[in-house]
Amino acid sequence: MAFSLEKAVAARVVLLSGEEDALRLRALHELVAYATNEDDLDLQYLDGGDSEPMTWSACAGTAPFLSERRTVVVRHLLRQEEPDTSGWKELPDSALLILVADEEVGDDSRQRKWATIRGHWEKAVKAADGYLEDFKTDPKQLMESIRQEVVRIGKKMTPAAADALAEMCGGSLSRSLDELEKVVIYVGERDQIGEADVRAAAMPSREWNVYRMTDAAISGDVPEALRQLRILVGSSTKAEDAAYSRIFPTMHRQLRIIWQARAIIDAKVNPEDPPESITRLFPDALQFPKQPPFVRTKALRSARNVDHHQIAECISLVSDADCRLKGILTGYSGMETLEQMLLAMATIVKR
Repeated sequence: MAFSLEKAVAARVVLLSGEEDALRLRALHELVAYATNEDDLDLQYLDGGDSEPMTWSACAGTAPFLSERRTVVVRHLLRQEEPDTSGWKELPDSALLILVADEEVGDDSRQRKWATIRGHWEKAVKAADGYLEDFKTDPKQLMESIRQEVVRIGKKMTPAAADALAEMCGGSLSRSLDELEKVVIYVGERDQIGEADVRAAAMPSREWNVYRMTDAAISGDVPEALRQLRILVGSSTKAEDAAYSRIFPTMHRQLRIIWQARAIIDAKVNPEDPPESITRLFPDALQFPKQPPFVRTKALRSARNVDHHQIAECISLVSDADCRLKGILTGYSGMETLEQMLLAMATIVKR
């Protein structure tokens, strides 16, 4: 990865951020190991929610006892909502302040708040000439990273199994590595990990359930679509909450990608490298060629069941269901509204 230990140490203030928790924590461990010695008395951990930024600077600015550096690691940075860099300019060359924007829990509203706070801290670190590393999901490197981890563990994995793992984890490397540990325990002494092993042991993401539900609806498999809906809604979650937080946004995104896949199929061009005459029709923020391989494969498979008119009708059904839940259109209960939406999609496809 692009993370530079030398540049990070030289900057004195380091922010490890981004959406990939596994890469962020791996960089933290490498940085601490590089900057400190075993049982280092000049290494201190603080919590962003239980301490103040001035305390961090004061601890980092203390002269080291037996080491070259005084290293202070602040975990759960986002719990400190207001960035404060007032003490950073006075940090000596021996100071190393490592800020870690750990993943925090919460609903969509809470996640948006965490993202805003993260952005403020990133701007503050840049303005103070600190070192920022933003670990993002790289679809092109996802499969290779999974393969390397399997080799490191001492196992083998079929390409179909790797695809299934990436698909079920929503393209997240961090989730893929976490679920891979479960799969390894499941296969036991066997050397080879197959697709069936992944399907049996890995816990799918909520996005994966929405993908399965949409695929089932537009292929006319009503029982499977309704089964996935019940998994998504659950017994303790209101249908409206599941609809607004996961179902509607993911379905709308998926249907737009399927629309692009249908255009590629109709044009009879290479899905891996469609010409500009086709891609100029696609939205800039959701280009089919830029999607992870498993997303493109699923979209192409689904697109063979529908034409553009049917896809447009399905998108309208999602919009109508949204309006019914908000009371703009005459509706039913939350669950009945979602069920009616899926049944209508299946009817459109069969027609």
